[in-house]
Amino acid sequence: MYWNFGEIVPPQPAKPFSAKSGRIVAEIGFGNGEFLQYLAESRTDALVVGMEISQWCITKAARRSLAMRAGNVRLLHGDARYLLKYAFEPESISEVFMNFPCPWPKKRHEGRRVTHGCFVRLLRSRLAEGGAFNLATDVDWYAEASAKVFSETGGFAASMPERGGTRDYATKYERKWRAMGRDIYTLRAVKTSLATEGEKIVEEEILPIEEEEAEIPRATDACDLRVAAAALKGENIEGSGYIAAFRDIFTGERGELLVKVISTDEGFEQHFYLRIRENNGRIQISSDAVGRPYHTPGVRAAVRHAAKRLSMAV
Repeated sequence: MYWNFGEIVPPQPAKPFSAKSGRIVAEIGFGNGEFLQYLAESRTDALVVGMEISQWCITKAARRSLAMRAGNVRLLHGDARYLLKYAFEPESISEVFMNFPCPWPKKRHEGRRVTHGCFVRLLRSRLAEGGAFNLATDVDWYAEASAKVFSETGGFAASMPERGGTRDYATKYERKWRAMGRDIYTLRAVKTSLATEGEKIVEEEILPIEEEEAEIPRATDACDLRVAAAALKGENIEGSGYIAAFRDIFTGERGELLVKVISTDEGFEQHFYLRIRENNGRIQISSDAVGRPYHTPGVRAAVRHAAKRLSMAV
């Protein structure tokens, strides 16, 4: 699986990517990784960082990068709205590409669009001055709405969407749709100035690379640990900006317990496991390193809640 791919798929960075280490080019939602490969081959002077929410796409892109021996590729697993904020320093990215994203046509999903002002402001905070955001889509209204919001948000010079123009590299779906006679729209928005003082993104503490963990003493041998852990199933916790829900319980290969958890932090959803094991009379609870969840407040709260509940039972 993809967690064996070494530095190509790093765990959450101990520190964010910085312009001090060189030019950075990013792609949001890279799918099968072919455009990411093009970026790596055509921009050998840059670190190419791909962000993708699909674990299987991460795996395919990592294999592709290893096969081409691309030393300038890094892949991040998760939602770009979260990763842009926590994995990159302000004004560190030279170019951002987004090819054929879902337009999220329903009203309740509009916050996920590029056309949402919050996302545009976040992009502006992470792009270097003179840096550019490049969008390709087959949806006309989406291209027009994107150009409008980039222009209205300020700090960008956004071109009107170009219809039918050719690009240096056409993705799999672009080739397919062009063959079907569908129109392709491209948009380029160049950052021209910094955000005003009142609009700057609040820079929060970068979340740590270490596993989130807790340890409690076992006070009695009378309670079976699995029974105590099973009581977590179905529980939900909620705090400022986060929700975490405890789901099924499994037994791992080495006898440890795995509790499935779903957390949501301001719209950023993660599915991960808590690993519960006993060692020398103490109970250890940690986020599972294999799944590599980002240590958001929801993940941290889930570990603390499990430790508290188990401490009352064992």
